[in-house]
Amino acid sequence: MPPPYAAITVPQTPAQIEAALADLAASFPALCTLDRFPNKSVEGKDIHFIKIANGSGSNRPVMVLIGGVHARESAPPDALIRFAQSILVSHDGSSDITFPAMSCEPLPSGPAVGYPDFTILASDVKKIIDAVDLYIAPLINPDGRLFDQLHPPSPFSGGWRKNRRPHPDPAKIGVDINRNHDIAWKFEDYYDMALYRADYPTGPAEAVDESDDTYRGPSVTSEPETANVQWIVDTKKPAFFVDIHQFGRKVLLPWGLEDNGDDPTMTFSSPAWTGKRDGLRPGSLSLPLTDPDYKEFVTDSAPHFVKKNLGFIGDSMRDAILASAGVVIGSTAPDPRRDHSTYEVAQAAVLYHPVGGGPVTGTTHDYAFRKQFDDPARAPVFAFGIESGHEEEAGFHPDYTSPPGHYAKIEREIHAALIALGTIAAKLGKPCLVATATMGTPDHPDVVTLRRFRDAWLGPRFDRWYYRVSPPLARYLSAHPWARAAVRHGLVGPAAALLRTFPESAMRAPGREPGRTPPGRTG
Repeated sequence: MPPPYAAITVPQTPAQIEAALADLAASFPALCTLDRFPNKSVEGKDIHFIKIANGSGSNRPVMVLIGGVHARESAPPDALIRFAQSILVSHDGSSDITFPAMSCEPLPSGPAVGYPDFTILASDVKKIIDAVDLYIAPLINPDGRLFDQLHPPSPFSGGWRKNRRPHPDPAKIGVDINRNHDIAWKFEDYYDMALYRADYPTGPAEAVDESDDTYRGPSVTSEPETANVQWIVDTKKPAFFVDIHQFGRKVLLPWGLEDNGDDPTMTFSSPAWTGKRDGLRPGSLSLPLTDPDYKEFVTDSAPHFVKKNLGFIGDSMRDAILASAGVVIGSTAPDPRRDHSTYEVAQAAVLYHPVGGGPVTGTTHDYAFRKQFDDPARAPVFAFGIESGHEEEAGFHPDYTSPPGHYAKIEREIHAALIALGTIAAKLGKPCLVATATMGTPDHPDVVTLRRFRDAWLGPRFDRWYYRVSPPLARYLSAHPWARAAVRHGLVGPAAALLRTFPESAMRAPGREPGRTPPGRTG
């Protein structure tokens, strides 16, 4: 059915999600294309995804969004379908996306919390679609979702999590796709298990039990659904990757397999650490004094500042969610909307420590994140997991009716976070053409410095002017070495040197946190 699209009022079946994807490609052929993953599901279903883009070119950053990895998590696939519908209608008609005022009733009992209108500007949507290649795969695990829908759980019980890998014993059907990826999958080789279990007596042992919800599978990437996720990461090469889950109000940063560190010798690929990684909390009393505290390496060097920018992007998504709820960012005044809309931003391993499960291995976003370490030319890769919704919004199966309005609240939170991420991704595709032509590479420190200043302080008017005059100037500089030398020594070099003398606060727009700089791949 072509637009306008009605609000989603019940969880969509896998067939309805597939039909919605096909409809978008048919309704917006200039902006949206439909494609099929190379592997059918374990029960033989085709699984599709869409690409949304207005334009082409090698400099366009790629953003991959997936959902429905875990079968029982109702909201993410539906919210991703609505996200695709909304941004395509917005771009096609130059219209804002408006979420009406609403209320949501927290469980087990109110009072209901009111939320104001929330608008996503058409101009922001246009920036994203015009600059970014956006891939959306709303339902990775259709077999599991259908099984969960046909066998509804009792209220507040878990429901079905895994795929539907067959097994003679019904209690042992299925694999947790989010433990099956090629990143520290065989954890007993990765960790010193005796040391690990000093803090986690059960540890990840449930992942080898076929009857457990977190069963990792018989071998790495054994599941076709897992292979599909790895395929889209490997072939589309995203700079931004998000796997949307439910529930917990969390923005998960890599790594999930260990606490982060800055020692480049401590990496998932190092054979020197086989069976020696501890997986323990920082400062754990279980760690022998003679043993180093293993921390998985994350680079934070120029020009990408990956560790720093993971935090910046995570905070940006959190703040966008709060703003969508009507919360004034930075205010400390009591506000029930803040109490019921704050997403915690932290490393995945850290966020899982308090629940006693320890670090997690074989996850989607850790697999995507590893790609820049396997191939430095892929850098940067910013990968995230989002745990949308909350127990007070009925956990895995939110109520789609209003009131209580659980799904509607979760949907607007997911949309706000993804627009914030897309806005950052769009900036990644805006090169400093003159400086890059002058210095010969977008990663030159002078180019990075100028880009940081541009993104923090110079607005849309400058962008419109700059991208009118800079392409011919950049082409001229590329063809004339003497002109490049003159601009390098007379303009670019001195300007970058001057900006580096400024305090860090001068390189941030007002209100930006210290140390939080937008990511830059092309300066």
